Amino acid sequence: MIKYINKRIYTDIESYLVTEINEAKGTAMAIEVEKRIKPKMIPGGFVSHCPNLDQEFDAAQPVVKDGATAFPITRNKDGIWGFRTEVIALALPVKGMKEEWLESKKDDPNAEIKGDYIFLYETTKTGKRKTTFEKLGTLSDTCGYFYDYNF
Repeated sequence: MIKYINKRIYTDIESYLVTEINEAKGTAMAIEVEKRIKPKMIPGGFVSHCPNLDQEFDAAQPVVKDGATAFPITRNKDGIWGFRTEVIALALPVKGMKEEWLESKKDDPNAEIKGDYIFLYETTKTGKRKTTFEKLGTLSDTCGYFYDYNF
C-alpha cells in the first residue's frame, strides 16, 4: 500500500511519498511529490482568485517533484516521522565578501561554501555541528499536496 506524509506549512501542504518502510525499526525512505494543475484564474481580490482549487488538487495525481531525491527518515518516540538536519546559523552570499575572509573559512569545519553562498553552522560546546529533528508528520493513505494560489 502506498503511504504519504503530508507536512502542513500555513495554507500549503508539502507531500512525501514513503518507500522502503520498516515499521519495526522506525525507518523509511521518502521522496518529495507534487500535484501539477493549471488553476482557473478569475480577476478579483488583490490579483485574482482560484475557485475550486481544493477540488482540482484532489483530482490531480501526485508525481515526483523535479530534481527530488530519496532521503532517509526516522520515526521519533511520539510517532512523528522526520529527519535530522544541521542547524545553519548564517547563510551569506559569496559575492562581495573579501577574499581573505573566504580563504580563512575554507579550512573551518563549521563553514561550507555551496554555490553562491557560504553557510556557517551552529556548534555545540564541544565544537560539533548542532543538529535538530525536522518534523514531517505522520503516515497517511492519501497525498494531501496543496499550494494556495489565492495569495
